[in-house]
Order: sequence, then C-alpha cells, then structure tokens
Amino acid sequence: MNNLTDIQSLLEQWAHSTRMGEQDSILNNHSESVVIYDVLPPMKYEGVEEYRKSWDEWQPETTGENIFDLHEVKITVGHDVAFAYGFIHCGGTLPDGKTFEDWVRATFCLEKQNGKWLITHQHISMPRG
Repeated sequence: MNNLTDIQSLLEQWAHSTRMGEQDSILNNHSESVVIYDVLPPMKYEGVEEYRKSWDEWQPETTGENIFDLHEVKITVGHDVAFAYGFIHCGGTLPDGKTFEDWVRATFCLEKQNGKWLITHQHISMPRG
C-alpha cells in the first residue's frame, strides 16, 4: 500500500467502526494525545480517553445499522504529515422507530509515527441555519 491508500483505508475503517457502533475500535487509529473538536459540548476533547468517556452522554441509542458515510473526501499527503477533509452523512433509527439524519463537515490531521498513520486532530462541525 502507499500513503494515500493507507489513509483512505484508515478513514474508511473509522467510519465503519462508527457506523457499526464498535466503540472498542473507533479510536484505534487515533493518537493517544489526539485533540478532537466535535459538534456537541464541551466541543474540545484532549486525548482518546476523554473523548471515549463522553460517548454515553451524547451518543443516541439506536437500533440496527447506523448511517455514517464519508463523501467527497480529499486527502493531501506529505512525507510524515497529511490532512483530509470532506462530508459525513450520519443518522439512524431510534428505539421508537423515528429516524434522524444530518450532514457534517470533517477535517483530519494525521502524522506518520513509527511507520503508522495516526489521526492527531479531528474536527467535526455542523452548518447552522
């Protein structure tokens, strides 16, 4: 594999783990010291443990497979740093049968550490209005 396909695969694995609710593997390719900006308060998380602890507070309970699909992802790769950005179509079905879906913007900064690409910064935002 080359750097571009490695990063494409990493992002697709992240999306798949998120879609399937595989909490143990969602952050597998994130640096332990990742900084994540997310759409919900507190909006800034420092480190995978801080982000992981917040999931039960905001993650809606859903039934079945969720929607979590990457769209229009553009990746720029350097020797040991890279960035990617695009859109995520997300949603699901609540236990009462109601469905929800949204579009969010996503940016990822990655570093190659010990021969492996890791997400060191992730920024998810939602347009208002």
